[in-house]
Amino acid sequence: MKESTLTRVRCPKDDCAPATLSLDAWDTATLGTGEKDVVEGLVPCESCGTVYPVVAGVLILVDDLAPYLKDHLGVMVNLPEHRPTPDMERWLTARAPGTVDARHVHRSMKLEDRYVNAFLGAHYDRHAVDGDTDELVATLLAASAPRDLWATATTLFDRVRPASALDVGSSVGGLSALLSQRGCRTLGIDTSFLSVLAARRALLSAPSGLASYRAYSEGDLHDERPLTIGADPRHADFVVGSGLNRTTGGPSDLTCAVNLIDLVPDPARLLDMLTAQTSADGGHVLITSPYGWSGVAKERRLGGAADESSASALRRAAGERGLKVVWEDDRVPWLWRDYSRFWRLYFVDVVLFART
Repeated sequence: MKESTLTRVRCPKDDCAPATLSLDAWDTATLGTGEKDVVEGLVPCESCGTVYPVVAGVLILVDDLAPYLKDHLGVMVNLPEHRPTPDMERWLTARAPGTVDARHVHRSMKLEDRYVNAFLGAHYDRHAVDGDTDELVATLLAASAPRDLWATATTLFDRVRPASALDVGSSVGGLSALLSQRGCRTLGIDTSFLSVLAARRALLSAPSGLASYRAYSEGDLHDERPLTIGADPRHADFVVGSGLNRTTGGPSDLTCAVNLIDLVPDPARLLDMLTAQTSADGGHVLITSPYGWSGVAKERRLGGAADESSASALRRAAGERGLKVVWEDDRVPWLWRDYSRFWRLYFVDVVLFART
């Protein structure tokens, strides 16, 4: 976590005031930009007393740490690089709920690591064609590139030109990279520890640079491919956090939730949080989704209770919150490689709202 990021984030608990976080830095480093980076330490909230850890440069800003550690502690303490110090490991373990099953750790870490690498390719090497790429896929990649999700986001960012942005569900940071190139001060948040760590390594070279990713062919077989990150590290940082809680102490010119609203258990609350963290004076909200609704109860889905289309329900719900559609396209392609025999093609609904 950049030391300067502390001035932007807040305690995620609803009843805490924005500017209540302090810093107990255990280890720091200097980034290539000259900024101070907190590698390990604690971030206590002076209002509620909750303490948030910084592990391998990643601030874990979740409102209930114990359940998060149940799912992620094993991943953190078994990192092949950047493993926490014994003192931090003891601090985390003391707050974890019971014993972590090593078998679960191995399975979850391997699965999450596979997805991190797939998303690194999707975010930064998205038009790559190689010897095992089918001619049909290569044709689709070439045809979709001028108007795909990334090209569309680039056009919208150039149109809006925000000075500050909140990238909710940032994954490995591709959207934040585009914003940083435009001098936009961007904070990315995601619930995946490994994704946030990869984003910081890719964009900030912290705690070390990330020069390649694994493109899987089948099983564990893969090629190591170089990563070329077009980003300005002065304008980006990433923390672990949830889009269902407030993350920033002040509003941003642009808030983004790319392919996230159909994954969270409470889409209406996510929409509330995006709106609340967007500047009321000329602020914009960018929401995209393929509306897969993975694991989301039907009654909580946008339009689910009334059997209404998700696209129209999103626009209606946004209008109720004072958001006005200023640009939309409900058939934006996004094609990316999971492994050589499995590619994913989505047609994503992309909507840019202005807060009125």
